[in-house]
Amino acid sequence: MAIWEQVLWSVFAVMMGGALLAGVAVVVTATREQRRYTQERRIGERLGGAGVATHGVVAQVRRSEHQLTSPGSHGQCMVALEFTLQMPPSSPVPSVVLRTLVDELLLPRLAVPGATLHLVQDPAHPDVVAVDRQRTPLEVAPARS
Repeated sequence: MAIWEQVLWSVFAVMMGGALLAGVAVVVTATREQRRYTQERRIGERLGGAGVATHGVVAQVRRSEHQLTSPGSHGQCMVALEFTLQMPPSSPVPSVVLRTLVDELLLPRLAVPGATLHLVQDPAHPDVVAVDRQRTPLEVAPARS
């Protein structure tokens, strides 16, 4: 094999290795961010009836760093949001940060300062909250035929 072929194959190998590393980095970043915004649902399922019912008033809303969206349980587009919530005076913590996925159709109602979200609060860790989906749905159910 000529020297120029060896150089070309070496360049090709380096470029493919770089592309592979970039692909792995994208997958790791997307998975990590997705997990941050789906953790709230798992917390709500874990708390179940053991959590303390409360509410929070939206003080600030931010989209995810990478503009994450995800398909919902009915195929709709769910948007990753980070809420800063002011808790009621009876709460042990004055405010909490809640990351969750919200149906894009509900954004005008929920993603505005002053909106109220019904929550379930962990009694052992008051800064851990999840949305009470029975009282504040985060997805629009499909029409029944």
